[in-house]
Amino acid sequence: MTTTVTVLNGVDTIGGNVVAFETQTARVIMDFGINFAPAESQPDDLLSNGVLPALPDLFTDIAGDKQTAIFISHLHLDHMGALKYLTKLTPVYMTMASATLYAELIRQGLELAPNAQVQVIAPNKDVQIGDLTVRAFATDHDIMGAVMFEVTDGQHRFVHSGDVRYDGWHPERVTAWTQYLHEHRPDLFFVEGTEFSFDDDTSRQRRTEATVLTDFTNAMASDDLVVINPYERNVERLMNLSAAARQANRELVWDERFAGILRAMGVSNEIMLGQDVTVADIQQQPGRYVLQNHFDNLHLLDAFDTFSYLHMNGEPLGDYDPRYADLTAYLAQRGVALQLAGASGHATPDDLLRIAVEVDAKMTLPWHSFHPEREAEALRQIGIETYLPKKGETFTFE
Repeated sequence: MTTTVTVLNGVDTIGGNVVAFETQTARVIMDFGINFAPAESQPDDLLSNGVLPALPDLFTDIAGDKQTAIFISHLHLDHMGALKYLTKLTPVYMTMASATLYAELIRQGLELAPNAQVQVIAPNKDVQIGDLTVRAFATDHDIMGAVMFEVTDGQHRFVHSGDVRYDGWHPERVTAWTQYLHEHRPDLFFVEGTEFSFDDDTSRQRRTEATVLTDFTNAMASDDLVVINPYERNVERLMNLSAAARQANRELVWDERFAGILRAMGVSNEIMLGQDVTVADIQQQPGRYVLQNHFDNLHLLDAFDTFSYLHMNGEPLGDYDPRYADLTAYLAQRGVALQLAGASGHATPDDLLRIAVEVDAKMTLPWHSFHPEREAEALRQIGIETYLPKKGETFTFE
């Protein structure tokens, strides 16, 4: 049997990475992200300019000739954002946590993918797609339900790391799958390299989820209102922030979007602005509350004379987004300091090297990075067999 592995996108970008594993009768695709597309973009245009992966049978009227399934490692846009462009019904596998969150985002109108037939995959359970077998392994990332994927054809073993870190709340998950892979030595190991994208800055302290909670707890020591801007898809962090607020004798007040997500994910006791607490309530006793505020509703903060503002990986995430200048200008005009209190979901360069050593694949392929060549060179220096994949490149295994 011949199996091919084709790199479709994401070789020199953070996200949008897509790889296809194919036999004569079956095709498995993972992930299915997109980096950026204007709101009114059409699939044909995005396919022709290379934004969408070169899979015309999924985005046009061209018929496919293989049993096909898409596997999503986690529910960040750069790993699943192309689903909305599917033009025909396609099985899409993800974990229960991802599927639950996806359903809520669709209910809220934040996502829309009518041709994605969501199927739930459980970690450590095989899914058969023709003559290919896929297994998910729980991992540590800044979103619930994240997994690493292994694909086998009975003779060869291929691995897509997904996004991973070693200093979150669940490092034992990463240790478990690296040890498993070490015992089974994959033929190809696609490993993310996000943190190799950035120039070394020895003065920059590594921030973790624990750091986020420490900064949050310190901010609540004052009598002022505390405002936070987290990312709604990092549900575990939202839960931990709520618990920390209660421990500090404050109530964390969510907007309708965040409250809906938390309730969908099984949290039943969260407080929603306008339903459980009003702006007037917060004005009267600001020291009793923490207010979650999305950039879309920034001017709600006009109602408060003073507050502290903790930016926790919410929108706009960085100065590459034009809205970031609007946020900083607003806070400056209000005399409020912008406190960066987020944490990366991606492993440090040293931890990425550690993962590669522990896996010890026959060939390691760095991608999901603006500078994958940096990771490749670092891997070679420690004796890891490494190859820099090219967009559109196909590897053949007999």
